[in-house]
Amino acid sequence: MCEQEKKTIEVRAFIQLSAIFKKKNWPTPLILELEEPISGTELAEKLEIPLNEIEIIFINGLAKSMNDLIQAGDRVAFVPPGCPGPYRIHLGFYAKHQDNN
Repeated sequence: MCEQEKKTIEVRAFIQLSAIFKKKNWPTPLILELEEPISGTELAEKLEIPLNEIEIIFINGLAKSMNDLIQAGDRVAFVPPGCPGPYRIHLGFYAKHQDNN
């Protein structure tokens, strides 16, 4: 892995959140430099993605809390509310919401 790849993350947004990327003319994936770990909440705020429009974040393909830290080299995806029911348990949404209680 080259030095540049080690300091970046890939960011994607699904369903209606992808409209934010299109409006800002961002590519998919959006490649961002990351100097130090950042939480999902901090990343959303940095990208000006409204927190109330995000249900869950995926980091390297796993459903995570918005408080989990994103490290250089990670692949991140923001998912809005509205994912169909059966997929919620399979993808780990239900478990993450239980962790937050």
